[in-house]
Amino acid sequence: MAAGVPIIDLDLTPPGAGRALSWRRRLTPARPVLITAVVLLTLALLGGAASGGRMLSHVLSADPQPAAAFVLSDDSLFTASFGDPAIRRWRLADGELSWTAKLPQTAQDLVYDEASRVLMARSGIDPNVSFLDADTGAVLWHNESPDIAVVTMGGARVLLQTNVAESRRALRLVDARTGRPVWSRVVDSTGYFDPGDYLPGRAPARLIAVDTAGHAVVLRYSDGSVLAEGDLDVDFPAQTNNAFGADYATIATVGDILYVSRRDRGVSTLTAWSIDSVTRRWQVTGGPAGYVVDCGPVICVAEDGLVSALDPADGRVLWQRRGLGIAFRYDDRSLLAYDESENPEAMLLDPRTGAARLRLGRVVQLGDALLRADSVRIGRNWVEVADDDGVLHVVGALDTAVASRCASRGQYLACATSTGATQVWRIPFHLT
Repeated sequence: MAAGVPIIDLDLTPPGAGRALSWRRRLTPARPVLITAVVLLTLALLGGAASGGRMLSHVLSADPQPAAAFVLSDDSLFTASFGDPAIRRWRLADGELSWTAKLPQTAQDLVYDEASRVLMARSGIDPNVSFLDADTGAVLWHNESPDIAVVTMGGARVLLQTNVAESRRALRLVDARTGRPVWSRVVDSTGYFDPGDYLPGRAPARLIAVDTAGHAVVLRYSDGSVLAEGDLDVDFPAQTNNAFGADYATIATVGDILYVSRRDRGVSTLTAWSIDSVTRRWQVTGGPAGYVVDCGPVICVAEDGLVSALDPADGRVLWQRRGLGIAFRYDDRSLLAYDESENPEAMLLDPRTGAARLRLGRVVQLGDALLRADSVRIGRNWVEVADDDGVLHVVGALDTAVASRCASRGQYLACATSTGATQVWRIPFHLT
């Protein structure tokens, strides 16, 4: 390691890297084995190493002290350090420190909103929240009310909530740069509350609130108007307060469908509701129940080490696999599934049949990039990306990056490291 920068062995490839996979965004096996015959098979499946200028390149090394939080924008890295009430902006173009802003609190969470170029810095131990101009570091406004929490931030708006009674929640959408209110509404969300298709830094289209009696209200995010409401035919207290813990009710949203999964007196029921109208599409009794996840052409239901794939049109079980903790959509052709081991390992599944296409080992997916743990050299993570033809290439190896604390945005990859400093690399996505 030089100057605190993690070693990137650009001249190395994973043991036995050879012929690349042929399908789109296909992943590579994660662990070389010692038995010769299996090694030869593994080498035939592994993706090839990129060459020339198509390798991972180091962009910057931020503060030497460990980061409590960091977030990428298109042109900057923002960091907050443990015990230091300051936020720093680092330019990705030249790796230089752009500004340092002192806050009235330390921050354990940073969220960047591209639409307003506002950075939110939130404390993890008290209600302090500051909103900064991302270009200058100036604090635009600040809130430290113990009754207010930030639900979402995106699209130049911030959604705040306040608990006004045991079963009532006051929602308030405000302008991200000024804090001025856009709309406010009181809802009962004691059964379920979901900001729909929200991702940090992006605005959702709608909000869904369900009370303990199963009454659902769907609100338009931009103006707070009621899009639809109706009853979901589920009584949450009866499901969740069972003395034996056997009965329950859960709600999940996938696309424009609200799924209510419940078990009542040992009988499971899964019901699909249209979010736009809160009308029932179908109901299946006696089938799989549990946590519902988006699996592309199918929906997945995970419970007690069993993943079931259902037809979203009518709830029919298409296939089941035991020994899996969860499966979810990876791309248009594949599901990414993890087993139930203490250090979960992944595999690619065919969403139509559940057949395992490839066993992956310990992987972390970061957008279009993949971090794959090397099972021989502890602490090494291989970075792999696909070219325009879907062929996966190894573009570098990180020896000090903490894979569980990495984030990606566009062509950039940022990771906390065991040396303390947060590092940023540029990922060569265009390999052909």
